[in-house]
Amino acid sequence: MSSKEFDVIVVGAGPAGVSAAKSSAATGARTLLLEKNPAIMALKPCGQAVSRQTLKTAGVDPEIPGLILNEVHALVYAPNMKCVQIGENGYLINKTILLQEIAAQAAELGAEIHVHEEFLDLKRVNGKFLVKTSRNTYSASVIIGADGYNSRVARRLGVSERSELIPTLQYLLAGRSSGVSDAIRIYLGNKIAPKGYAWIFPITNKLVEVGIGVRDAPIKPYIDNFIKMFSREFGKAQIIDRRGAPVPVGGVIREYVLDGAILIGDAAGMVIPLTGGGIHSSIAAGLAAGKVAGEAASEDVSRERLREFDEEYAPWLNRIRRSLKVLRALERLSDDDLNQLAEVLEDRDVVDLANGLDIARVAKKLLVHPILATRLARYLL
Repeated sequence: MSSKEFDVIVVGAGPAGVSAAKSSAATGARTLLLEKNPAIMALKPCGQAVSRQTLKTAGVDPEIPGLILNEVHALVYAPNMKCVQIGENGYLINKTILLQEIAAQAAELGAEIHVHEEFLDLKRVNGKFLVKTSRNTYSASVIIGADGYNSRVARRLGVSERSELIPTLQYLLAGRSSGVSDAIRIYLGNKIAPKGYAWIFPITNKLVEVGIGVRDAPIKPYIDNFIKMFSREFGKAQIIDRRGAPVPVGGVIREYVLDGAILIGDAAGMVIPLTGGGIHSSIAAGLAAGKVAGEAASEDVSRERLREFDEEYAPWLNRIRRSLKVLRALERLSDDDLNQLAEVLEDRDVVDLANGLDIARVAKKLLVHPILATRLARYLL
């Protein structure tokens, strides 16, 4: 395809963008995916941990060579190092391979993909968008902004709101580690990571990702102190990759569907607030947005019509809202409160709270504990 006229243009080829291009193309809509970087690959810092269900949602076979780096379970630590083990296994993945596989599926369905082509501007003319890039100008009935937290598409559409962020910093350590090789470890505590958490993800026995997210405090001293806590485990490991990025954890912004446009992924705050995890929620958002945009492109691209996205994405909107509620409750707790919480919670409880699932069930369970009932359970209910 060499036309400059499209039904749907997707900006940004992260998990949300490639999924939107795939879903839009599947409707038969003429679809263009724009990526400003020279390649579709994982450039943003990311722990690359996903559930089994994530790959099912994406329609990606876990047997693809190189996709799965490690099969792991999770350990969640309170400040006193009391641990809750999560029973269900998940994966540490090569995110680049995941993105490229979904992009390949989009291409097979007819989507046109342009890399190293940056979105610059747009304007509405006669009911369609004229989209200017670093190479050309295209027309489209619908534009999907999947271009990250600092979305240029959002700004050009007049959307200034951005979800509250948490700064994150991640190191990749190279060198033999003596730590747990089949578990990702999450560490909570105001002394470790105020209003956030720290993590250790074992990629191989010689590569370990160590990261941290904190709010209202300088981040680097905390990750340096965290690494010192595990100096025996890491031995003489050296940093071979150091990256930082903002992660939106304040929930979904108010205005993400407009006439002829949908904002998804980090651009709209479609991240699970408590965990900061956005791969699964962004893939689901892309699939929903692409389907709605592709079907609407030849009919009616008004805001009211594109609001069908809310129906398609409703389970995730609810999860994000509930997870944000849990985040707001937990960030008020002291380390002593978190230690007590770890004595009470089981793996299912942690999963439900972290992912915004059945938080009412967990809250009712906590009502029998006087301190936790006052500081947490009643707020969640």
